[in-house]
Amino acid sequence: MSQNILITGSSGFLGLKLCNILSKSSHNITALDLKVPTEKFENINYETNSINEYLKIDVEKLKKFDLIIHTASILPFKSNKDQLIETNVKTTLNLVKHISNLQNTFFIYISSSGVYGQPFEIPVTTTTEFNPLDLYAETKITSEQNIKNYLEKESFAIIRPRTILGNNRKGIFEIFFKLIKFNIPIPLPNNGIQKIQFVEVEDLARLIVHIGENKNFGEWPAGAPEPDSLINHLNSLGEKIGKKIFTFNVNPKLFYFFGVLLIKLKIINFTKWHFGSFPYDFYFDSKWKPTGFVYQSNCEETFLKSAQTFFSNKF
Repeated sequence: MSQNILITGSSGFLGLKLCNILSKSSHNITALDLKVPTEKFENINYETNSINEYLKIDVEKLKKFDLIIHTASILPFKSNKDQLIETNVKTTLNLVKHISNLQNTFFIYISSSGVYGQPFEIPVTTTTEFNPLDLYAETKITSEQNIKNYLEKESFAIIRPRTILGNNRKGIFEIFFKLIKFNIPIPLPNNGIQKIQFVEVEDLARLIVHIGENKNFGEWPAGAPEPDSLINHLNSLGEKIGKKIFTFNVNPKLFYFFGVLLIKLKIINFTKWHFGSFPYDFYFDSKWKPTGFVYQSNCEETFLKSAQTFFSNKF
């Protein structure tokens, strides 16, 4: 059945993918963002504005939406503390308060797996407690709690993606790819034996659409199947590009120390979470997903898609 859908943060990496997928559906899509998107799709109504200004101009607009997908967020290395709280907490709360006055509107909030920090248990399950390592994760936890406080549990879903990769998305691995290109050994905490998980951006977008169309309320992870060790992913990449990848072991505590130092010196665009969680296993319980949804890319395929963007190889 056709729905009226609002997507916030529509010009971001995930927002663009959502617009692309939904533009081919029978749904009526409104895409809202401060920035003009780098690519526009047919059958999408684009609005360039902030969420707060959008609500000020005509709050009645919200009443027409059956589904609101809130992807808008700001990353810690692109903002200071006040900006992070303003965008990720206060703006989200403003939106949620308005939605609480609506009937029959389903709300999807894109949170972060960073709320688990260095997880207390593996695999991460529905009962795993939060363990945030940075302010960004704390803002996500605060917004999740605000959603639970203001909305009925059947009217919302919270999605916590693992590291989002895909074509044109390299993330923390861009550093690794550069070292590989110039034959520089990669420092790997725990010799890279930690089992990690990613999610391919198209799969994440498909998951969001699946949850929205079926109104699968509750809290959901987003993680590609078949998580594997970091060293195995690197070895697979080496085979694909026909190149020996050199690595050396780093103590996890030393890895974290130097990572935090680089962050303080503003040399790299990462947070404490990257260096505090990265050295350890982190993947979700494979049984924890909505009924009927199937991922198209496993973890290795997802990692290679990201690498392919950098190396320009056809794997």
